[in-house]
Amino acid sequence: MTHQITAYPQVEPTLRLPDLKQALYDGDPLFLPTTVVSLHGEEHKEKRRVVQSLFTREFFRNYQNHVFPEALEETLAPALAEGRGDLSRFAYRVLANLVADAAGLDRDRTEVQTDRILMIIGKLGKAPTIGQMLSGSVEAARAEIREALAIFKDEFYAHSAARRRALLAAHAKDPSVELPRDMLLYMLRAYDGRIEEDQLVRDTAFFILAGAFTQANALQNTVWEILTWCEARPETRAELLADPALLQKFIWESLRLHPASPVARRKALCPMHLPDGTEVETGEIVDVNMARANRDPEIFGPDAATFNPYRDLTGRVQLYGMTFGAGMHSCVGRILAAGMPIRPGAEGEDETEYGTLHEVIRALLENGIAFDPANPPRIDDSTERKHFESFPFLLPGKG
Repeated sequence: MTHQITAYPQVEPTLRLPDLKQALYDGDPLFLPTTVVSLHGEEHKEKRRVVQSLFTREFFRNYQNHVFPEALEETLAPALAEGRGDLSRFAYRVLANLVADAAGLDRDRTEVQTDRILMIIGKLGKAPTIGQMLSGSVEAARAEIREALAIFKDEFYAHSAARRRALLAAHAKDPSVELPRDMLLYMLRAYDGRIEEDQLVRDTAFFILAGAFTQANALQNTVWEILTWCEARPETRAELLADPALLQKFIWESLRLHPASPVARRKALCPMHLPDGTEVETGEIVDVNMARANRDPEIFGPDAATFNPYRDLTGRVQLYGMTFGAGMHSCVGRILAAGMPIRPGAEGEDETEYGTLHEVIRALLENGIAFDPANPPRIDDSTERKHFESFPFLLPGKG
């Protein structure tokens, strides 16, 4: 039996129940079940602590102000040279480079290597949806996942891990030896020799998949919402460039309407009462519908289903709603993607976490991004989520 949670006030207390276990990826036996997104109890707590120890505010600021600008400039250059591009490709390229840096993959940053990372992400992306595939497609998807993990280990993980092991050994003898701040080093320092090598491969690959997949889709949806809004209100474009806090409101409102995981699926480990009073038996499924909760008119007003970045919210409700979840499986990369609340008139990038979505969208707006009238975006009709098959754009450059 499956129980549905759709009211916004019930989402957070339900997701915080300790005896509800992640069940969204139960159809995948190869990749996700042993990563942090699926673990439960003490195993999960330990691995999540390792991940969170990397994601400090210092880390976010360093990536925002020093690491990410280089990746953004490299990815933006071809689109600027041609005066156009496709956001469905651009989004993955810029975010794949970002998450590869944060993950700790040593590479030459060539187009060929970026294409290989994108190919790996595409194959691993079958894992989250394998439970919903038709039976004939499951084995083919599993073969692609196995192939992607093998390529990832051979071409990116092995030499990156070897260099970090050497650095950790040198640092143990001489603490002045500088260590990189990335996920692979932190995982090796915590788990090397304690878990099998292929598990470290899976953990690192999951970091790449989660960071690129979720942010790329969020970027496309947000640009679509902003350009649609600005077509009807042309004066807003200059306001967004002048006011970082206003741009963040637009981004967070889009995140509310388009959560990366519309439903959080959990399995009961024992009989329990849900916060809304529902009785659940051991093994039953609880689906927490964030997409519907984020459009709850009792919380977000009568226009909850529409894009309105100027809405006023009360209490602890964030403008992005419950998009980043709550409890043990809340998104650890929220600040990296969406930033911290920006005060109106805030200045000084070194002291503010704007988030990667903010930085990419601001750069695109600065360079005049616009819909391509001859080639409108095409939405993938095969899924209930809003995904773009293609998203052509014009990019004339700065003034």
